[in-house]
Amino acid sequence: MKKVLLTVHKFFPEHRAGTEVLTLNIAKELQARGYEVLVVTANPPDLDARRKDGAGQETSAFEYEGVPVHVIEEPLRLKNYRFSYEYDHPHIASHFRKLFENFKPDLVQIVHAQNHSAAVIDVARELNIPVVFYSTDFWFVCPIVQLKRPDGSICRGPGPGALKCLDCYTPKLFPPLSEFKEALGVKYPLTSQKSSALHSAAIKGLYSAYIASKLPEATGATLKRPAKLRNTANSMQAILVPTGLMRDVFVENGIDAKLIHHVPFGIHLEALTKHIEKSPSEIVRIGFIGTLFEHKGVDLLIKAFLALPADAKCDLSIYGSTDQFPEYGKKLLDMAADGSQNAKKITFKGTFPQAQFGEILANLDVLVIPSRWYENTPLVMQSALATKTPLIATDLGGMAEIIEHGKTGLLFKLNSAESLKEQLLRIVTDPSLLTSFRAAIKPERSVQDMVDDIEKIYAPYLRIPTSVC
Repeated sequence: MKKVLLTVHKFFPEHRAGTEVLTLNIAKELQARGYEVLVVTANPPDLDARRKDGAGQETSAFEYEGVPVHVIEEPLRLKNYRFSYEYDHPHIASHFRKLFENFKPDLVQIVHAQNHSAAVIDVARELNIPVVFYSTDFWFVCPIVQLKRPDGSICRGPGPGALKCLDCYTPKLFPPLSEFKEALGVKYPLTSQKSSALHSAAIKGLYSAYIASKLPEATGATLKRPAKLRNTANSMQAILVPTGLMRDVFVENGIDAKLIHHVPFGIHLEALTKHIEKSPSEIVRIGFIGTLFEHKGVDLLIKAFLALPADAKCDLSIYGSTDQFPEYGKKLLDMAADGSQNAKKITFKGTFPQAQFGEILANLDVLVIPSRWYENTPLVMQSALATKTPLIATDLGGMAEIIEHGKTGLLFKLNSAESLKEQLLRIVTDPSLLTSFRAAIKPERSVQDMVDDIEKIYAPYLRIPTSVC
């Protein structure tokens, strides 16, 4: 029995976004094909992985839906932490050496290396274990993964000398003043008992001194990152990408084009295709499904929806947790409580079990993906298309690659609530557009199709007979 170890930056049950779903789907399909599988993940908090409590056990293990899972907990990830550990973590490297000795994988598949650093790849290559990478975002060229600048503009990578990262990523390595004061108060309780202007000035002075003392290390780590990860990426046997955009960005940033294979994502179709028929409705039902956070652009959707004519025959259902990122969640709730006629048509419906996905989509006429970054092919988009649910999405990245504007859905300008409003208005005033879009949507790829392609990449390194592929 061939053994495959998969790594992912976070995983079920605490985390359940698209990359986690993709990893689980691959793991279970490989098991069904006779592989022994181990998923290795981390367990960072959603809001700020740098400042979770570092006390406690370094690793844990459990089984999720029949898949064995090994967890690198925060005490190991934060052990003697330095800024360069984000991409080159010696303690995690030592841990992976022991893990590889115990599990003895025939191949390592990286679905995400964040929170592990490139250490997992470096150690695998030292031990002559083949490594295949299936990329879901841009972590290898962008430490904040989204290729998005502080002003909201889109980026194509670090640029010469990684200078673009100095004003984008480096500041994110430091805690804000409020968190610095909190940490100082924990370590030196007397500092939290003062509230004078002089005391505040002293705290700010200490904060400035702290930043100044750490800045050389942070700057050095930032500038060395691109070359380190470029070399690591080029040491792997194969790199799988779901979109042409990702291939282009990787090649532009020095990753060897000969290693790159285009392998679109696949999804479980069985529970979706039986929900192709829409339930009856006299209004246009607009929906959003996903993480409620700034980069997903849900505020743009609410702003655009509120700007529709008050007599527009439509409603908006938002699926996602407002508690996961509470500050942004509150912002969305406040936007949708302005007292206007359209605000009354907005409903926050929380999260739902994966098994209900098809049923939810059967009760939506159009799904909106208003993301502010280069989404690749979000699985929610593929799920929608599998149920013949048309999409309205940002004209950017992998989103634009799977939507034919005006034929299978609509695209709008990045960060433009006005442009999104115009597209919403088109379907609200002429619902027959949605009927034509539905008719033009083609069948989606299955998980089985995707893993067929993955196995073909595995084959030279596992000596899999071609009949299996």
